[in-house]
Amino acid sequence: VLALVGAISASPVEIEKRAALQQVTGFGSNPSNTKMFIYVPDKLAAKPAVVVAIHHCQGTGRSYFQSTPYARLADQKGFVVIYPESPYQGTCWDVSSKSTLTHNGGGNSNSIAKMVTYALNKYKGDPKKVFVTGSSSGAMMTVCLPR
Repeated sequence: VLALVGAISASPVEIEKRAALQQVTGFGSNPSNTKMFIYVPDKLAAKPAVVVAIHHCQGTGRSYFQSTPYARLADQKGFVVIYPESPYQGTCWDVSSKSTLTHNGGGNSNSIAKMVTYALNKYKGDPKKVFVTGSSSGAMMTVCLPR
């Protein structure tokens, strides 16, 4: 038994290293106090695409990261994923205020647009490959974002 334990402990154990979800502060103007979480795979493509994945009511950036396939796909394809998080109780998105529906109006849509600009600049992303997806309230927010 001791020889077996010695043989097992002598062999190197390979632990798969995987990128992690990170919170980003200071990504730009953020009057609505929307939180930014980002996933950048270990192997990033040249001029990567940026995908914005927006959670539903009662969700969070972290829960959407855990419950959707975008991070796994980012590992395969080398794109960046942004997971914004609503600052409101109940975590629904503001999809109807003048500030959100106005370009550079200071609402949630403006904060998310600043997140995209940050990611494009920091990771040398391709501005022609920015995609937005979401569920429920998050899907409604996709309609509010500037084009």
